[in-house]
Amino acid sequence: MDNTHHYISRIFDFLRENQDGMTISEMSVGLSMSRNTVGKYIEMMFQSGMVDVRTVGKAKIFFLSKRVPVTTLLNYLSLAVIQTDERFTIQNANLSATDFLGIGFSSLTGRNVLDLLTIQGLKQEIKMKILSSDRPLIFASDLELIKADQKRFVWLTVADVSMYDGARGHYFIIEDVHDWKEAEKSRSRYYALFHAIAAETDDRIFVMTPELIFTYVNPRFGQAFNREPQSFIGESRMNICDNHAKPLIQEAAGYVCSRGEPYRTLFSIQERDQVRWFDERLFPIQDNNGDVREIIGFSRDITGFQEGGSARALLASMIDLLHEAVITTTPAGKVLSWNRGAEQMTGYPRDELIGSSALSIITPELNNGQDIIRETCDGKEIKELKFVIRARGGRKKRVFLSTSRLSFQENISSGVCIVIREQ
Repeated sequence: MDNTHHYISRIFDFLRENQDGMTISEMSVGLSMSRNTVGKYIEMMFQSGMVDVRTVGKAKIFFLSKRVPVTTLLNYLSLAVIQTDERFTIQNANLSATDFLGIGFSSLTGRNVLDLLTIQGLKQEIKMKILSSDRPLIFASDLELIKADQKRFVWLTVADVSMYDGARGHYFIIEDVHDWKEAEKSRSRYYALFHAIAAETDDRIFVMTPELIFTYVNPRFGQAFNREPQSFIGESRMNICDNHAKPLIQEAAGYVCSRGEPYRTLFSIQERDQVRWFDERLFPIQDNNGDVREIIGFSRDITGFQEGGSARALLASMIDLLHEAVITTTPAGKVLSWNRGAEQMTGYPRDELIGSSALSIITPELNNGQDIIRETCDGKEIKELKFVIRARGGRKKRVFLSTSRLSFQENISSGVCIVIREQ
């Protein structure tokens, strides 16, 4: 029979009555126990933190420790902590553990923790790793457990320990990381979405620190300098702009960081042998405290455009000057653009046609069933084809028609451009 608890309790009570401390010899006499027995259990109590010692001359004086027992502190932790013996039978648990498992403390003690966790969703493969004799002293794994009938992501740590009485045991520490895990998933989704959009746009997109150090640039940014995007990471933006543009860029970044608001600026940069103008917008990326930790920038090349113009606006203005009808459609035939020449030729205003089917004008039924949009998407190039279109009021007009496939990615049709002129 193990009398460890009996002897430790006697020594503990004796020291509590003699708070100034006692030597082993004094305890041996007062308790009528041999010095070896007292020395053995005093050492165990010292190792466990129950007693402290001070030296007076050659004598060692032992007294009850002023430290707070670890088991008391555990109740103040948000982590669920469960103490078991060597056979995984629960000996102690903190309040967070009873809350997580949904079982009162009195019902927890004496039960097998692995059986309880299996009910909570612990997979057999993890259970076998915990039971394995050759696993590390500290085992950790992320997994899903059921809390209040809901699956939660948790971080489970199992640590092998020795108790103050020399018995072996285990500590199970369960940390609920569900909200953090979900936040990481959301962050990963938005990260992937941002990179996908940034990779597809023609604008130069970048992310930099408040000190103007690049942390990301998109492929279009890299192409402008004939460099791999990754090569910009860690480089200062000041290294790739003219001296006269530096104050403007620094002022814009300073405004974003100090005000936490977006900022727009226009400036020119000498790139190779050409001066290029940019319309640039900067947006703050703030942390939980509202401090700007990064800046995301969208830089659009507006070289040669009139003030307030853009590449698309300039192109649209030029197309509107043409007498021919110029129409662009999706591969399914939905009208994307409709110039002034198309309005004059058909009598339909652009506001009425945008978003509708071009086949109502370029009607296959009037042309032996020929669908020029489908043929163009399939790779056929049509030049000066004699065609009949339907104008406003049902009028038929004979025209010459040419088409070209629009493709922004190799072998993927993005739409059709149709040019029509009257016969």
